[in-house]
This record gives sequence, structure tokens and C-alpha cells, in this order.
Amino acid sequence: MKRLHRSWLFAALVAFSCAVGASYKVKAENLQDFGGPKTTVSGDHDLLAQAAAPARKKAAPKPKVNVDQSGVILKGYDAVAYVKENRPVKGDPKFSSTYRTAIYYFASAANKAAFDKNPAKYAPRYGGFCAVSMSKGRLEANIDPNVFFVYKGRLYVCSDAKGAKRFLTNPDVNIQKADKNWETYEPPYNPGLRRYLGGG
Repeated sequence: MKRLHRSWLFAALVAFSCAVGASYKVKAENLQDFGGPKTTVSGDHDLLAQAAAPARKKAAPKPKVNVDQSGVILKGYDAVAYVKENRPVKGDPKFSSTYRTAIYYFASAANKAAFDKNPAKYAPRYGGFCAVSMSKGRLEANIDPNVFFVYKGRLYVCSDAKGAKRFLTNPDVNIQKADKNWETYEPPYNPGLRRYLGGG
């Protein structure tokens, strides 16, 4: 008799637990209708779904560019004027464009339009860092906007005139060194994956 009583008591407890669990589940789900917390039950099927889900893509690294606190490159000088006129010309913020995260200022609407049409043609090599320092494997941000040269149609800026003069005694070799060193700071892009051209 005692054994039968215990079995009945155990069955009653199990039934009560199931009823309470079901009641809680219903109440928790009803809370969703009123903006309450969403309750979910996780099982093996959820773990399998998570494992099958594609991994989140890593954000592409930002281009390395030599800009001031406002994000302006070339200390606000006009990149197009360097290439077309072979002289430094201060740009005007009302004529501005953004390329590879850097803000460019131009002296005229015509120069802005030329840049927008082909920014890679006018953007300074090595992200606007000193070409002389880059040939030695260093990043030098403190460029002098009056010290530059345009070689084979590309703009190079430098920190000082003496270094630029030495660089230009053998430009092809020095540019080759600088290009190789620049790859350690910013690896070459893959045109099949993303398309940002030459300004670095």
C-alpha cells in the first residue's frame, strides 16, 4: 500500500512539474505580444544551425592615408594643380572630394571635376606620406607641401628639399624601393574583390 502511495505521489509531482513548465512557457510567449522578453529554448538543432551559418565577414582595412585631424590630405593643397601646373596651389574647402577616406581640396570646380573623373591619376603616391622616407621603409607624415615632384605622371610629396633632391638622382630605383616598402604598410589590392586604385 505504501509503495502504491509513493508511486501515485511521484506521478502527481511529475504531472504538476509539467503543468507548471507548460504554464510558464505560455506566459513567457504571451509576454512577447506586449514587448516583453523573448524566451527561446536552445537545443542541438540550434547549435547545428549556428555552426552551418556563414562566418561574419571581417571589415576591410581602411586605406592608410596621411591626413590632418579633419581628414584632409596634402595639408589642403590641390592634387590636380600639382600634376597639371607643376606647382603647389592651396585648395578651397568649397571644392572638395573624398577618395580612399581622405578629403581633397581643390582650387577650382574644374580641378575637382578632373579629380572626380580619375582620382588615381592625381592622388599622391604612398597615401601622401613622404616618398623619401618610404624608400627607407619609414612613414613620415610631416610633409612640406612645397616640396614635391611629378614623375611619369604621378605625384610624390616629401618632407624636405634636400631629401627630395637625393631621391631624384636615381628616381626609378628609389621609387621601386618605396613601392616595395609601401606594400608592408598597405598590401596591394585585389581588383577581383574590391576596386580602389593607385592613390596609395
